[in-house]
Amino acid sequence: MNLYQIKSEIADIIDAILDGGIDNPDAQGALEEHLAGLDIVLEAKADDYAGLIQELLVRAEARAEEARRIRALADADRALADRLKQRLKEAMETTGKLKLDTPRFKLAVAGNGGKQPLEVTVDPATLAPQYQAVKVEANKDAIRAALEAGTSVPGCTLLPRGTSLRIR
Repeated sequence: MNLYQIKSEIADIIDAILDGGIDNPDAQGALEEHLAGLDIVLEAKADDYAGLIQELLVRAEARAEEARRIRALADADRALADRLKQRLKEAMETTGKLKLDTPRFKLAVAGNGGKQPLEVTVDPATLAPQYQAVKVEANKDAIRAALEAGTSVPGCTLLPRGTSLRIR
C-alpha cells in the first residue's frame, strides 16, 4: 500500500465516522482496528520516507559543498586569467603595439564601448531632484504590525504561516 492509498483510506474512514453513518459499536471497533492497522503501515512508510529524505539531504549538502569547491577553483582561474590579461594589455600599451597577430590569436587594445563610466562623490541627497532616483517599496514590518493590531491596510493581508515536516 502506497502513502497516497493510506492517506485516502484513513480520510474515507474518518469521513464515515464523522458523517454518523456508523452507529454499531462492533462496526466502531472494527474501524478502530482497521485504523490501527493503517497507522502501523503509515508508520513504516513514514520511516522509509524519512530515511530517504535524510539520505537525499545529506547527498544534496555533499554536492553543494563540492559545487562550492569547484566554484572557488573556477573563480581562482578567472582571477588569474584577468590578471594575466591586464599585464598583457599594459605591456602592449607600454610598447605602443596595440595590435598583434600571433600564429593562434589576433590581439588588439581597444576602447570600451557602452556608457562612459561615472563617479558620484557627493551624498545623493545633496543633488538636485532631477538627478536623484527614488525607490518606493512597502514597509512590510509596519504593515504587518498594523494588520496584527487590527488596522485594515487596503491591498494587504496576513497569510497563514503554513506547516513543515521536521525529521530528527
